[in-house]
Amino acid sequence: MKLKSLLFISLFFLAVFSYSQKLQKDKNYFISAIGFWNVENLYDTLNDLMKDDEEFLPTGPNAWNGARYRTKLDRLSEVISQMGTDATPDGLAILGLCEIENKSVVEDLVKTPRLKSRNYKVVHIEGPDVRGVDPSFIYNPAYFKPGKAVSYPVVFSDTSDRKTRDILVVSGSFVGEPIAILVNHWPSRAGGELISLPKRIIAGKTARRIADSISKASPETKIIIMGDLNDDPVNESVKEAIGTYGNCTKPEDGKYFNPMEKPYKEGIGTLSYQDSWNLFDQIILNKPWLPKEYDTWQYYNVRIFNKTYLKTDYGNFKGTPFRT
Repeated sequence: MKLKSLLFISLFFLAVFSYSQKLQKDKNYFISAIGFWNVENLYDTLNDLMKDDEEFLPTGPNAWNGARYRTKLDRLSEVISQMGTDATPDGLAILGLCEIENKSVVEDLVKTPRLKSRNYKVVHIEGPDVRGVDPSFIYNPAYFKPGKAVSYPVVFSDTSDRKTRDILVVSGSFVGEPIAILVNHWPSRAGGELISLPKRIIAGKTARRIADSISKASPETKIIIMGDLNDDPVNESVKEAIGTYGNCTKPEDGKYFNPMEKPYKEGIGTLSYQDSWNLFDQIILNKPWLPKEYDTWQYYNVRIFNKTYLKTDYGNFKGTPFRT
């Protein structure tokens, strides 16, 4: 008997997936998990003269010393070690990250006691962000075999000297099937949502061009556009610039499936601002991920990992995510 394979997408700023009792008992299915998390300012304690990292130095305003750095690594690893484990005992096969200062901090993260046994490997390319934070990527080599990694710039049409994060594109093989993952961290809403929107539209169009070029060269490649988009699934930068729809049972030609649209419309988010929830952290899929009858890895479900311990339990921000 041939085995069917189902993919659990595990989205993060707070995210993971569960599966039905039927699947739990059905030995003809394999379950795997893929996730994303904005880990918010994962800096080391060293001064990099090429980056604006003074805020995260022992002498800086955050008093960012070795003890605080190790505590952050420990708490990040606690969360990552739990993501996806209700779907598969191996946890996350792939995890996209953002707000990473350099490759060494991710290497420190994957070497922590809670994650070391998974043998995670790191893909990281330094980008132009003035604060020195970039997208990054870790993977379990038992599931993912890397091929090519490229960092694509997001180029604005104005003459601004301020550059945003590149889009990290990692291609390879996911348990025998071609896959390409685009890890994004789009421009923030600093200065106002509408004023800053054009830059996120440019980022969305850039991601779409990259994804389309991959599909054109290799139509069977499964593509994931993941990241902190600083916009919700229904905003123009996502809905129009990438071109997305929210119901995988009604695919739309020439568009990408966004499984985060449904939870967003149900009032579920990944971050809270001024007493309202946003769902900026998203994972978007191309057509080869959609459920099929034949044997292949395919999308099954999406869930936000929102354990109680990840939220503030007192004060004005009770019930909202911890910043770090």
